[in-house]
Parts: sequence; structure tokens; C-alpha cells
Amino acid sequence: MTYTPQHIANYFLAKAEEDGRPLTPLKLIKLVYIAYGWVLGLLGTRLFEERIEAWKHGPVIPSIYHEFKHFGGGAITDDAVWYDLDTGDCRRPTIDSSDRDLQIILDKVWAAYKRFSGWALRQKTHEVGTPWEQTYDPNVKGKQIPDDLIKPHFQQKIREIVDAAER
Repeated sequence: MTYTPQHIANYFLAKAEEDGRPLTPLKLIKLVYIAYGWVLGLLGTRLFEERIEAWKHGPVIPSIYHEFKHFGGGAITDDAVWYDLDTGDCRRPTIDSSDRDLQIILDKVWAAYKRFSGWALRQKTHEVGTPWEQTYDPNVKGKQIPDDLIKPHFQQKIREIVDAAER
């Protein structure tokens, strides 16, 4: 199935609600980015087609930023929605219940990162050697972070998590 960043955002918004954890726009954007990296690293496929850009505060999925920026630093209280301009149809994108592989990966991302604040996740994306750090140029707005930087970075991060769990 083809997903959009809004599908992934809604998955994490539902997980946050289940756990009683507030989710800010900054944290949501970072979680969607991390999920993209995990899927790319584990499955070798893109989670969604929208580009990920290197902004001042880390990797950003522009549509998620614009949809939720009105919440500022506060908790998000609405789901992402999709509008069909031709029909006027409005839908809440969700992950297909039969897509167990993706649900397992998203659950692992949530379990690994839910305890971090948005700012802490922002700091993680700014570490030396990250795809953002290798791409960001303060003089170039909206520079795309390439998948060939994201994939090996997350493969290494996943290996580190697995190695730590085996100890």
C-alpha cells in the first residue's frame, strides 16, 4: 500500500493518545522522520514519497509541519486529514490493518523514542554524522536529505539497538 506522511502521523497520534502522552508538532515530525528511516533501513523501501528536507531544527516533512504548526509547542489535539478537492471528501488516513510488518516497525519506533521530548529528538538529529548534519546548509532553504544518507544511518542505529538488547 502507498502511504503518506499523514498516515504515519495518525499512527503516532493514536499511540500517544493510548499512552496518555502529549505529542507536539516537533516530536511528531521527528517520529515520522525516524519511522521513514527505520522502514528504509529495514525493508529498503520508502515509507512515503514526500521529500524530507533539512531545516534549521532538523529533518522536516513539509506537509506535516504545515498541517500541525498552528499547535506551536503545545500538544496536538487533531488528526491529520486528507481532502479530495474534486469530491469534497475528507478522510483520516490510517495504516491498513493487514499491514502487520509496518505496524510492527512503527510500534518499535514508538517504543524506542516515545520517552524523548521533541527537543531531545531534535538534538539527536543534529549529532555529528547524521543525515541532517551532512545535508543542512543554512544558506539553502528546503534542501532534500537524500535516501542514500538516511538508509545507512538508520541501519547503523538499528544495529546499535539490537546489539544493546542482546547484552
